[in-house]
Amino acid sequence: MLFRKILGMLCLTSLLFGAGGSFMSKNSPLFSDASAKEALGELIVSAEVKELSKSGEYTEVEFTGYQPKDSGVVYEKTGVLIVGFETAKASAVKIIGEKTDEYGTVWSHVTVKGFVVTSALGKDKGSILQAGKDLFSAKCGTCHALHAENEFDANVWPSILEAMGEQAALSKDEKYSIMKYLQNYK
Repeated sequence: MLFRKILGMLCLTSLLFGAGGSFMSKNSPLFSDASAKEALGELIVSAEVKELSKSGEYTEVEFTGYQPKDSGVVYEKTGVLIVGFETAKASAVKIIGEKTDEYGTVWSHVTVKGFVVTSALGKDKGSILQAGKDLFSAKCGTCHALHAENEFDANVWPSILEAMGEQAALSKDEKYSIMKYLQNYK
């Protein structure tokens, strides 16, 4: 009987905290603990994170991605410029392996753990990306016709948004929201 109770609690805990499937609903600083003042870096909107535990208004999360050598940016996939985390401290990321892409580029497989404000997490990636779509429609069609979402691939959209973002008066958060929508468009 005791074994069943323990097993049930473990399963429930796994469902609540370890099941993954959470996404950043907005760009959010990642802290080493729930009371830290200085961020390890910033998790980027729509990046998938694994929830590990809760502490007051904060949730401990883990993000796993790929980092080119000497870069402060961690991408969601190898060879695809979809930013998941921007490091403020190089020591924040832990290398867990290496992967070589089809072009021969070696990527460090990395993980970073820390705390984010719980309100920055969402479960539905589609609704998070919808906010980017709404911004794309509202901001990117004011001076010219909207580009088709599939006109460029995921690695081209960042440079287009970098060039056009200033003209459209996009904030960093708006730029990332639009970029993530376009990079995930299918």
